[in-house]
Amino acid sequence: MDPKRAATQRDDLLGAVFSEHYGGFCRLATLLLGDGAAAEEVVQEAFLRTFSSWWRLRQPDRAQWYVRAAVVNLCRSRLRRRGSEEAGNRASWRDPAEWTDGAVDDALVILEAVRTLPPRQRETVVLRYYQDLSERDVAALLGCSVGTVKSQLARARVTLAAALGTDPDRESNEEEIDAPE
Repeated sequence: MDPKRAATQRDDLLGAVFSEHYGGFCRLATLLLGDGAAAEEVVQEAFLRTFSSWWRLRQPDRAQWYVRAAVVNLCRSRLRRRGSEEAGNRASWRDPAEWTDGAVDDALVILEAVRTLPPRQRETVVLRYYQDLSERDVAALLGCSVGTVKSQLARARVTLAAALGTDPDRESNEEEIDAPE
């Protein structure tokens, strides 16, 4: 098939999916996340990922199902991170005058645990969670694949959980939904 024609078909089909389902996907993500702004970001990211991975779709006429699966998976990822991010933000952004000894101690323990990570894991954790970069952006900055970023983050979570005495699988027991075949 002619590449220009294929691109036009992709654009037309994805544009139709966007027009018909964007609002519903935003409502879905809002219900899952409890945050309208974050929901819109997730839906936009899902469309972007579907667009950029269009060549991998086995059934382009079912694009809405791929986008829907991406929305759910991105919501799950965001929810997994939310707990640890909120705890870190509470410790980081609290007025130092209001810090209790426990909050200061917790922040210092976490900081020290992150400092003891191997360099690649530490870089990945800092870029992903402190800088709030996407896995794709972290991969681009570190010159590696997204899969490498994911594996480094998984290893770092296990190491940090051991150092902090927590369960690394506490929030990530659910499997991700696969796109339809």
